[in-house]
Amino acid sequence: MLDHILQCVQAFEREHSTSPNVVYINPFHYEALRRYHPDVLVSGETLPLGFRLVIVPGNLLPHPEAALLSGMLPFSHVA
Repeated sequence: MLDHILQCVQAFEREHSTSPNVVYINPFHYEALRRYHPDVLVSGETLPLGFRLVIVPGNLLPHPEAALLSGMLPFSHVA
């Protein structure tokens, strides 16, 4: 799952020539990250990913999506 999220980020960077500051995921994606990459989601620690993860309902988002939100301070923790 982490590989897929990072591929979404890289595709966004190629298309827009800038890095996203948020990646939308659903609860299934979040659970997969927790199961296979628990070190990435350690509570209270900064993620080295460089973007914020935002969890939205699964029926609204079947696949992770990267975005650049203007006016957003750089975050690196799970919302």
